[in-house]
Amino acid sequence: MLVFGGNCYARSEYEIKAAYLYNFIKFVSWTSQSVEAAGEINVCILGKDPFQELIDPINGKKIQGKPIKLFKFESMKVAPSCTVIFISSSERKGFENILMTPALEHALTVSDIEDFAKSGGMIGFVQVGNVIRFEINLDSARKSGVDISSKLLELAQEVYQ
Repeated sequence: MLVFGGNCYARSEYEIKAAYLYNFIKFVSWTSQSVEAAGEINVCILGKDPFQELIDPINGKKIQGKPIKLFKFESMKVAPSCTVIFISSSERKGFENILMTPALEHALTVSDIEDFAKSGGMIGFVQVGNVIRFEINLDSARKSGVDISSKLLELAQEVYQ
């Protein structure tokens, strides 16, 4: 598995999820002019950070000609403008309200909360046996102006329309 652009085999659950998160950005585009015009891609981790230092290598990497800036925060009240947001399972109880936050109107939303994609999030991690896979809510993505590549859709365990 390619992790963060180098040849490195992912070993833990969150190494795999961090690699997926990084690679999702390669297969997504935004129709919002403000997102496309931004000079960077802000990747945000909301809630208790399950990645710890495993996600740190993406900070400063470039995708689509833009550097990634990584932010970690506990509350939407202090959230920067996020291009991509991973909503931690610590936010399980209120994640539907988080998805309605105006600041996330055009952000790609990703989580490993159970039924995340089925419940309105865009990409939800699921475990199939011993394998980490993902589901995509195409309708949610389209409503937010997030265009997901057909290549990524083909790899999804399930696509909700």
